[in-house]
Amino acid sequence: MQKTLLKGAVLLTGSVLSATAFADYITLNTSGPLVMSSCSPTPTCRVRILPGSNPGGYLLLAARKTPIVVNAVTVGKVLDRVWKKPFTNTYVFATRVILNDEDWGNGVPYEVDDIFRSGFSTTADVSAGWRNARVSDQPIDQAGRTSVGLNEGTKTFDLTTVNFYSPLFVQIAEEGGGDDDDDDDEEGSALIDEEDEDETAATGSPGKVRSAWYFVRTTASGFQLGANAVRLWNAGEGEGQEPRSLYFSGYLPTY
Repeated sequence: MQKTLLKGAVLLTGSVLSATAFADYITLNTSGPLVMSSCSPTPTCRVRILPGSNPGGYLLLAARKTPIVVNAVTVGKVLDRVWKKPFTNTYVFATRVILNDEDWGNGVPYEVDDIFRSGFSTTADVSAGWRNARVSDQPIDQAGRTSVGLNEGTKTFDLTTVNFYSPLFVQIAEEGGGDDDDDDDEEGSALIDEEDEDETAATGSPGKVRSAWYFVRTTASGFQLGANAVRLWNAGEGEGQEPRSLYFSGYLPTY
């Protein structure tokens, strides 16, 4: 009986490890009937298991943080990073969105349904993945090469743009969830000189919701800072929301 139980435990452990081992980047479609690829259930598309930000073995080249302002109210921030695999032309462009529970004029916290990154080559392979910086970070739901978000019409391919569909909203607004102004120093890089409470493995402060790091991996000759590199789309799905695009400067690949 003990041998049978032990054998079952070993098989179960092996299954869990196998499922974990196969969690990795997914190559995004460029044609065919499916524009979006699913990253559900977790850990599909997750590139590393332990919380953090580095995709794994990459050198951090640049990092920036931009406040999300709606109706003159700061409702969150966009974190933007670019990494390079040493001795290769492989780059990872990463986005992380953090929303708070501030009232931006409609009586409810702001929502984001789609996160877009632009500027990719139509001929280069592009893959997507995610890694959570905190235990409670929200993983990717779906990813695809399109510039069409929720309720914007029929999704068609746009190979220059990567769309992360992953509705992000503060479920329960609570007091005391002030915005921690912070950056991730996990890399040990001079690019980041402040500790970021939002980047730790803790479950987080109330009144906030955080996406995981959403990665776009591709080959390129370099990168540059450009306008409209990141778009956040609120599809107007939730109570008190209205359809709105917010555009941000960010890192773009060069070819």
